This record gives sequence, structure tokens and C-alpha cells, in this order.
Amino acid sequence: MKFVFIIGAAQAFFLAAIAMAKKNKFKADYVMVVLLVLMGFLLIGYALEVMGMDIDYPIFLGCYTAMPVLFGPLVYLYVVSYTKKSQRFNFWFLLHAVPYVVFTIAVFLQLMVYSEGSVVEDKEIIEGNKKIIFYVMAFFRVFVGAFYLIAAFIELRRHNRRIGHQFSYTEQVDLKWLKRVILAMIILWGTIIATNILYYLDIWLPYRIGDNIIFSVITLIVFLTGYFGIKQQIIYAPPPIPPGDPVSEQGQAKKAIPSKQYVHSSLSETQSEAYLQRLQDYMEKEQPFLDGKLSLRDVADYLGISTNHVSQVINEKLHINFFDFVNGYRVALMKNKMRDPANSHLTLLGMAYDSGFNSKSSFNHIFKKMTGLTPSAYLKTILT
Repeated sequence: MKFVFIIGAAQAFFLAAIAMAKKNKFKADYVMVVLLVLMGFLLIGYALEVMGMDIDYPIFLGCYTAMPVLFGPLVYLYVVSYTKKSQRFNFWFLLHAVPYVVFTIAVFLQLMVYSEGSVVEDKEIIEGNKKIIFYVMAFFRVFVGAFYLIAAFIELRRHNRRIGHQFSYTEQVDLKWLKRVILAMIILWGTIIATNILYYLDIWLPYRIGDNIIFSVITLIVFLTGYFGIKQQIIYAPPPIPPGDPVSEQGQAKKAIPSKQYVHSSLSETQSEAYLQRLQDYMEKEQPFLDGKLSLRDVADYLGISTNHVSQVINEKLHINFFDFVNGYRVALMKNKMRDPANSHLTLLGMAYDSGFNSKSSFNHIFKKMTGLTPSAYLKTILT
């Protein structure tokens, strides 16, 4: 197994190097690099432990021991880097690294100042939680990371509810891959907690089986994070787009938009009516919805209206969000194409792409949500 972990560590450093070579890097890319390097060191440390060589490198042991404390905060920062508008790094986030610094200092003090005479004995004191500081460190390593992962998962769910106000599509912006990675990490942390509880209760476990499972999952997470993270593009490109009111997954609008959302808006009723007319004229005459990547900012920039005002007009006047507003035009055009005998030689998917949809899955989902029928079922009603 040790070779698997060494290969996993090499993979982590290699993917980190590829990410650093990426052009036009954003905050999430830098966070991913740090996260990959961290996982690489964790895998190296465990491989050395399996080979019984960790005590030969007390300096590495000192740096490595508290590293799991950084895992949760980095994952949470990684998610926030994608889901928040600002690309500026908040230096207050460095406070999340304070526990790691404190615990690492404590480990080095044990190894170099209060040493029992050998690294083996010092390691037994550290890992056996024989001092209160190491007991606290063990608690942070096992339990605190779980709270960060849950917070990251909640942030992803909020993001999925928000994107309906900013985008007319979900591909590459819904971060489904990252949600799956976070779920894998939550399962990983559940394994960590269960394993440590069993050890604490002195319940028998096959030798190293718990740790082998944990670090095998980390090896898998390294690949998933590196592969998909490098491919992922920034979602909220500058200048930042003000967030809209949350909506349900994949942009399904709420029937009632709270008026207090725009209580401070400078948009008058007359302006709102005028903007709505301009917006509808633009959609009907120019058909911008044929662009599968149409965003709220694209529409606002063309009309010369702020994104907040465009979103407000759609929400308050039509009681839907931007996602449903744009895809309503796509579905209407698709239905017209399906009725036109001239398009009988085209496949449903071909007509869907011509109507502005990006993929078969999103087309089927949106069409059924708006018509109550699958595209093929709707076509049958036309042909019969």
C-alpha cells in the first residue's frame, strides 16, 4: 500500500505544478495548489509511517503531525473562492491556520525542548495524547474538519440556488463535480471519526485498515480535485455581479419574490415598466437566448442597464428568475421548431442546440419542467 500513497503524493505535486502553469489563474487555482500540496505531504507522511521511517525525519514529523488541521479550512476556502464574487484574498482567513501553528510549535517543543530522549518516546507522547495540548490537537484533527466540510457543502447548495439569477445555463457553473468531491470528503471524515472512536473505545480493528481506507480516499480525492479543478473556469469573472435572492436548485424560481429584496432600489415603477419592455423587445427581436452561455451581465451590458435592475424587473414583474426567463424563450422556440414540418429531418437534440440549449440533459430537464412533458412525449402530441 505504501507505494500507492507515494504515487498519490507524486500525483498531487504534479497536478499542483500543472495548476501553477495554468494561464489566467484565479484565487481558487492558488487555493487548489495549496490543497494539493497539503494532501501530497499527508500522503508522504503516512507512507513514511507505514515504512517505519517517520521517526528518522523529526523535522518532517514536526511539520506533518498537525497538518490535518488545515484540511477543512482549505476545502472551505476552495469552495468559497468559486462561489463568491470577489477575487480578493481576505487575510482574516489566515486566522484559521492559527491552530496548526500552535500545535506545530507544541510538537517541536516536545521533540526538541521537552524531549524524553528519543523520537519514538516523544511520538508516543504526542500520538498518545499524554499532554493536554496534544489531546486538543487530536480533537481538532478528528472533529473540527468535519464542521468545515459541512459548511463547504452548505455553501455549494446556496450557490446552486443563486446561479438561477445570474446565468441561463448550469453547465460549468453548478460545480456538481465539486459537490461530489465534498461528499467524498464528508464520507472520508466520517471514516476518520468512526475509526478514532473505535480506537478510543479500545475496540479491535484489523491493523491499519482504518488508516489505509482514509489515505486511499485521500489519494482518490487528489485525482478528482486536480483533474476537475484544473478544467474548471472561474464562474464570477470581474467585475463582480451582485447576488440575487436564492432560488431552488437549477434556477427554479420562487412564485413570490419578497419585496424587501429591493427596498432600497432606486428603480421607479415607470422605469421598471420601460425596462421590461426594452428587455422583452430585445429577447424577441435579437434572440440573444440562442447563445447557450448567455448571462445576466451580457443582457445588462447590451441594454445599458445595471444587473441589479434587470434582475429586479424580471423578479418583480414576471415573478421568475433570469434562468427561467431566458429558458422560457428557448422552450418556446423549440416548440415552434417541433411544429414546423421543415424541421422533420432534424433530431430533437439538433433542434435543441439550435434553440440555445447546451446539452441533452439540461434540455430534457428544462423542457419537462416548463411543459410537463418530455420532448419526445410533446412531439408525439404534435404528430398525433
